[in-house]
Amino acid sequence: MLGVGRRNTLRSTPDFKGPWPSPWASNCRAADNIDRRLRGGSRPGLTKYAASGAGAMSDMASVDTSTAAGGAASILVVLAGSAFSTIAAGTFTTPVAYPVDGAGATITNAGGDNLYLGAGSAPATGYLVVGHQHAYAVTTSGLTKYNPKTGQADAVEATGGTVPTSCTFGAMYRDRFCLSGQDNAIYMSRTGDYTDWDYGAHVGDSNRPLAFQLALAADVGPLPTAMIAHKDTHLLVGTENSLWVVSGDPAADGTLRRISENVGILSKRAWCKIEDTFCFLSNDGVYRVQVDGSGLTPLSDQAVPDELRNVDPATTTISMGYEQERKAVHVFLRTSGGSDTHWVYELETESWWPVRLPDVQSPLATCQHDGELLLGGSDGYVRKIGGDDDDGTNIESHVAIGPLRIGQRNHFGRILNLTGMIAQGSGTVTWRLVTANTAEEASDNAKLAIEAYQAGNSYAAYVQSSGSWTAGRAVISYPRTRGVWVCIWLQSTAKWGFEGIAMETVQSGKWRGA
Repeated sequence: MLGVGRRNTLRSTPDFKGPWPSPWASNCRAADNIDRRLRGGSRPGLTKYAASGAGAMSDMASVDTSTAAGGAASILVVLAGSAFSTIAAGTFTTPVAYPVDGAGATITNAGGDNLYLGAGSAPATGYLVVGHQHAYAVTTSGLTKYNPKTGQADAVEATGGTVPTSCTFGAMYRDRFCLSGQDNAIYMSRTGDYTDWDYGAHVGDSNRPLAFQLALAADVGPLPTAMIAHKDTHLLVGTENSLWVVSGDPAADGTLRRISENVGILSKRAWCKIEDTFCFLSNDGVYRVQVDGSGLTPLSDQAVPDELRNVDPATTTISMGYEQERKAVHVFLRTSGGSDTHWVYELETESWWPVRLPDVQSPLATCQHDGELLLGGSDGYVRKIGGDDDDGTNIESHVAIGPLRIGQRNHFGRILNLTGMIAQGSGTVTWRLVTANTAEEASDNAKLAIEAYQAGNSYAAYVQSSGSWTAGRAVISYPRTRGVWVCIWLQSTAKWGFEGIAMETVQSGKWRGA
């Protein structure tokens, strides 16, 4: 199976051997969740990354820190419930800092109790940026600095100029703190000093703070929507309908170049990185581009889902992430109404698959940490991809196979029998036949039937026959169903893999049109 695709022409021969795209599916992948064979089946589930949860999720960031033993460690910082916290050994913790004297001993009060430093306050929401072993929350009122080793949180006070406000996202580039958001400027701090925002420094000072906009000479730049830094070489900046790249340091010999005046990045988290490639969601689908701005192409121009075109960032929380273990790009589209459809793109098979998650597990934030893609849900829990269910909730999976012509051209056909081959280790799979007079109608009806099932509504009007198959052997069913075209709808709430289906048909009269 090659994912969901409804852009190309529909098949016209009943003996096509595949693989082929599906007119609709939900919670399936080309690589099954049993042996990861490319045969199709249910997707992997979600598992708690930490046993406890926090409050309403805002953002997460992975911070590389030094250790007392002289090594290094990655700490996951979570901004949730108007508080900073960290995850260590599977548990949310709130580090506490103790003051020490000149000899390194902890200072105590008269009663011998350890004194500790006040943790400070965290913003209710913010966009986390990492630098100098700290996490910084970008808000419209300024910056908050958080030390994940001590738990100390402090507002960043400017030593020169004024810390920019009205900013909603940022990036760390060449040890400059870069900010943007609610106006059309990009603000950069002094190199190595995130408190210096004095744009009046001497022009000969290549480390000076600076502000600029995304524009050619004599133009007014549009509102930036996202910034993505790559090492110390390139900073990719997007607007809603254009893409730009900063190469080198703009206060020295760096350059600003427009990559596209038609393709942009929809929102601040509508992107992910795959080594030296960025993937991002634009108005007309998902694109990929090299870090230097070269090679801008659609991620999958032939099969881009219509649901990924013209997504409204005002009503949809967009986030993306890369799943290294299974080589997949995830696009999460969360709305306030729930029952959202997300998407995953498998690089190996070049296939798109729709994903449905329990509403509380639908992510408000994503993060790459220690090689895993982590999702922060509205229930305050952080989860990782893996497992047989969604953190205790069965995964309801669907896929429509077809449309397949039952008889010869302009004739009805009758399905005498179906042989289902379900992988060893699978649960029970229910099959249903959705027939119609045209291939397009069969495809549409299969999608409508699946959506009716998911909504808890009746789908009986679309289904002509049904039954179930179990794992490990070929099971023959005798539906005796008549029609011109058919989609075979497979559905399960268990983990399953698909080996194949054989269908025996005979001609059953002339079809004379609708």
